[in-house]
Amino acid sequence: MKKTTFAMMLLPLMTACGGSDSNDAPPPVSEIPEVELPDEIRNHFDLIVDTETAVDGTIEVYLGRWFPCMKGHEDMCSSDMPEDFEVPDAGFKNGEAFATASKYNMRTRDDSKYYMEVQLSDLRAWQEQAVRDDIFMPGNYSALDLMMYISSIRDDFEVKLGGFNEARQSYDFTVSFDADGDGTFDNAPATHYSHWGDYQDSDSWGVTLSHGGGDMLNHFNGYLETVYDRLDETLVRDGSQIRIQPVSEAYRDRVWQTHIDEVNFKASNGGKVILKEITLDMEDTDGYGDEFIKTIAQDVEVKAYNLRPDIYRPGVITSLDMVISANETAKEAGSAEFGFTFWPTLSTGSKLGSYVMNQISHPEVGPSNKLRAEGLDGWNYAAGMNEYTLDIIVTQGSWPSAQDFLDPEIAAEFELDRECSWLRESDGSITEIKAKECIDHWYGTFGGNKLHVAMDNMVRNHGMEYIYFSWVKKMFLVYNVSEVNSVNEARLMGDTYRFPAQVEKAEKIADISKAIAPLTEEHFGWNIADCQLCHSKDDIHKSKAVDTLERDEPYFCASCHGGNGAPEAHGETARCFWCHSEDKAMQNHGEASQWMAFSDVECSGFPQHMGPNAPSELFGPGSCADQVDKPNVVKQNWDGSKYNDLPAGRQQSFGNSDWYNTESFPDPYSCVTCHVTPKK
Repeated sequence: MKKTTFAMMLLPLMTACGGSDSNDAPPPVSEIPEVELPDEIRNHFDLIVDTETAVDGTIEVYLGRWFPCMKGHEDMCSSDMPEDFEVPDAGFKNGEAFATASKYNMRTRDDSKYYMEVQLSDLRAWQEQAVRDDIFMPGNYSALDLMMYISSIRDDFEVKLGGFNEARQSYDFTVSFDADGDGTFDNAPATHYSHWGDYQDSDSWGVTLSHGGGDMLNHFNGYLETVYDRLDETLVRDGSQIRIQPVSEAYRDRVWQTHIDEVNFKASNGGKVILKEITLDMEDTDGYGDEFIKTIAQDVEVKAYNLRPDIYRPGVITSLDMVISANETAKEAGSAEFGFTFWPTLSTGSKLGSYVMNQISHPEVGPSNKLRAEGLDGWNYAAGMNEYTLDIIVTQGSWPSAQDFLDPEIAAEFELDRECSWLRESDGSITEIKAKECIDHWYGTFGGNKLHVAMDNMVRNHGMEYIYFSWVKKMFLVYNVSEVNSVNEARLMGDTYRFPAQVEKAEKIADISKAIAPLTEEHFGWNIADCQLCHSKDDIHKSKAVDTLERDEPYFCASCHGGNGAPEAHGETARCFWCHSEDKAMQNHGEASQWMAFSDVECSGFPQHMGPNAPSELFGPGSCADQVDKPNVVKQNWDGSKYNDLPAGRQQSFGNSDWYNTESFPDPYSCVTCHVTPKK
């Protein structure tokens, strides 16, 4: 069957869904309703903002399965790979060879054909309303909508929308794909999900998904994250990366079963949306350490707080709603309470723009019964039905082989015996074919119940059995930062269990409420942070008793003259640059407001993994990029002066960073001096 025949069949459907001619201008974005929260809920938020979904932006799309550049998949190796390069075999024991081969890995078989960048404005011009208009506000789209749009603009890819499946509470769909480009979908049909071939009306297609880490973290992660969510509920937005690919029947059936289980769970609760429990894991065991996992809230009846009126229809339940609802349960049951904040576009360029859970109050979190995310130490989460908690293979290394599963020693070393129980024989063994299927669909640390998706971007209208929070305290070490600066009292007092990365030199913070000569709105430089824009160190205080000043940093000035109109802070005690760089950038903050080339950044301290044993050659221009194992860019791209795969304009770091702190506006010391968090 050719695509042109189906195009006529699709027109009535598009019209019924609010579609329009692709040449029309995008419809205006709908007016966003105002969010109204009771004070007892609002008090749990450090920040509540007027959210606004992006009207413009880009979604990166890949067609076809991804495999590493390895034997059996040489078609995923770049043409610029040296002729004498030996393509590695799969296997955990081939880690070094895989690391070398990864720089020759292609994103698709042919990016000129199977990689595309879809503009949100094009989606809006194509169709104003998502298929699930009961969930999404106009101008917002799901993964299924995106697939249908791609179907409308390509001759080799076709999506047919089926009926609404009541058992799964989701639309059925099929995919046809013309792999050989002959204009038909049935010339050389694929006989296995891993084969490159034609598909016709196949219901065994799915997606993997991630949200771009921005320019500085955007090294390509080929397999992205396994998605169990209903594709007509899975939000795609500016910065989304999505791979559309054929899947095995076992994977398809397992995904469908998660949907059915959720629907049955809601029915078993009398139609109420219930969160059965929230659990806490202070050892970050990825759900495997039962002895460390504690229940901190139970039997939460969930209601919608409509915090994302820019995305969702009123009444839609998100994962965020579930945790907010737990605060109301806590008033009666004495269980955990939770705090929240908002993250904008981050300093890496990742366009997050979402609410996050950043604090848990409960005796199990340790001293003071309160633990707030701080710096790179914070809360990770997973959520879903218990049956699927441990589906993703969290063991990391090079791409495993089926033989790794069959070799008793390797399987024991990498704990592979516990993986993919649903694919195993009754005696616990697994065949080579099933082991490969397990790797191809479930390898990757994140995915399934544990996605890199913000809680306010995940629809949960049927309830869930659990939300799991783990305290992640290793990222300062993982990223090998050389700057650990903080005013967190627990970190400064040596709480190495919860905050293992220690501050090398703490600064005393002036109490500007006791300023002896506070400035007022009459000051001609009111609200300007950088005093040196108007005052020089040599010229000020000449008429006073003090002829010269020992220091001229603006936050030193604030100790006597107050905050000069600086807005209130919102509780953060480290890494203010993480959020205050892009859409929430600081203005007139001297060096801290400037971008610096990676090649100019000098490590101003010792990377955490090296300590004082760092080599002397570590220090100097470009030293952080050249020496740190995992900076915010891909190390193998650095040649000592520039990053080979990044244009010059993207080889930049913000003034304050994890490897460099400015003298005039050091983060967070200058920040918390002038920007004071009000007491609640």
